[in-house]
Amino acid sequence: MKDKSNKVQFNLDSIINNPVSKRQLEGFLEEVVLCRGKIKNERTAIRDILIEAKDSLGIPGKILNGLANEKMNPGSIDQKQHDLDDIDTFATGLGIKD
Repeated sequence: MKDKSNKVQFNLDSIINNPVSKRQLEGFLEEVVLCRGKIKNERTAIRDILIEAKDSLGIPGKILNGLANEKMNPGSIDQKQHDLDDIDTFATGLGIKD
């Protein structure tokens, strides 16, 4: 990790005119494009799984996603419930909710 006090300033001309920097930028760009392609494919796969789960088990995608989130991040359901409880308390206190 680079020291923040020696942060490199962006200068497109210096990158374009420096063959080493230009190749490095092209490499970074290619890596980002590859990663985004993988993410797009994975999102499509997840969407297909959610559709199959809905079609074969009737389980809503929101529920399956919530279960997956809890499995990946234990305690996420409790945190969401805590946040909802706080919102409910504030909404009641403000007279928005009975």
